[in-house]
Amino acid sequence: MSSVQSRELPWSWERSLGWRGQYQRLCRWRARLRQAAPDDVEMLFDFVLAFFTSGYHLRDWLAHDEPSIRADLDQLFGASARLRLSADIANIAKHFDLNRPPRAGRQLSFAREYVPGGKGWFGPDGRLVVLSGGEKIDLLDLAANCEAAWKDFLRTHGRL
Repeated sequence: MSSVQSRELPWSWERSLGWRGQYQRLCRWRARLRQAAPDDVEMLFDFVLAFFTSGYHLRDWLAHDEPSIRADLDQLFGASARLRLSADIANIAKHFDLNRPPRAGRQLSFAREYVPGGKGWFGPDGRLVVLSGGEKIDLLDLAANCEAAWKDFLRTHGRL
């Protein structure tokens, strides 16, 4: 005899803060990025992927909790090449590859930039970059830009 299971609790912890909780996760991942040791490339890259995934999911959380700003979210991503690139990064982190046309215009690649001057191929002065549309973009700079775009959007809409 089988029966449909209900949730363990009527309201789960991750939902308690709504979109604000997701925004706080985004900010915590950004703080981890700033504090990560530059020579721990694997951890830094994990934090990069977690940051961009949290940022893209913030869009879904906001659209769910605040349906009145759904069109403004579409405008935000339509106007920001950096946020479109962050959406592509989040989707690659989830799906391995983009199965739809990239929002940023073309498929992207991640790389660790070469460091010249006797510091080794990927010394501590090297950068994690994303290559997209013929452009090389520092991933830490991109994260800072995306966090700032979210803050501006939320302030503009009276949410911060």
